[in-house]
Amino acid sequence: MKDVSFYLIHNNSNDRILLRNRIQNLADKLSIDLIEIYKQKKNLKIKFTLKFKLKILRIYLLRIIYDIKHKKDFSVNFFYLILKSIFKLNKSIIKLFLKNKNHNIKAYRHIMIESFVTKKHIRAWEHFLKSKKEIMVIFEDDVICKNDTEKRLKDLFNKLKAFESKNIFIDLAGGYKAEDVIPTRKIKKLEDKFFIVEGIYTNTACSYLINRNLIKLLYEEYQKTKLNNSLPIDHLINKLGLKILKKPNLLSIHFHNPLFTHGSFAGNIKSWQIN
Repeated sequence: MKDVSFYLIHNNSNDRILLRNRIQNLADKLSIDLIEIYKQKKNLKIKFTLKFKLKILRIYLLRIIYDIKHKKDFSVNFFYLILKSIFKLNKSIIKLFLKNKNHNIKAYRHIMIESFVTKKHIRAWEHFLKSKKEIMVIFEDDVICKNDTEKRLKDLFNKLKAFESKNIFIDLAGGYKAEDVIPTRKIKKLEDKFFIVEGIYTNTACSYLINRNLIKLLYEEYQKTKLNNSLPIDHLINKLGLKILKKPNLLSIHFHNPLFTHGSFAGNIKSWQIN
């Protein structure tokens, strides 16, 4: 499949070698190039001060603001989300200023690791845009192949041309429940195996397919502010999707039964966020 490239995002951890090998095997079977993005800073040296507390607070606030904008809907659930977000922010503020130094360092380390992962996705986008390929599939290394993954992925590649859109995002591994991420009014078409959403919406970024035209739009928007690196990659994709909302033919496709299992969500793999 000469128009497709696979990208694998990881940090070279030994406990996920088997999973990474399975993605390599899948790429080999489909005759698709696999590029690995894994280099990052080895040590996070943190000298904790009030400046760091304010930085963490700003990042928390940014995430909540874009989460609310992203899920904006005129429903009881949306107003419940606003109240829950305010409560969550107040709780975070209390912990930030009342908990001990170790708790705050752990919170900041968590944010920085998320930032590293985001930057790896962006490096994958940059690498892809320098190629002549048309379709990009990104995997994080907690993605798990199912028994029918290879067949379903082949079928998907064959059917891509049937989607009449210049900008396509396809969630391949699921994550959060769709109703927790996607406003009902944005769902345009329900099929037996998938549903189509107006706009760019992702449950998580464990694995997704995206075409060249959309990557270019998202990347151009990403470059406009350094604050984008403060967001986890799934939040960032949703935020950038909002920023390009006026562009024509923006579609997200979500499967009722995803092609891959999201290991961290399914409990098959210990998430790095628990450490």
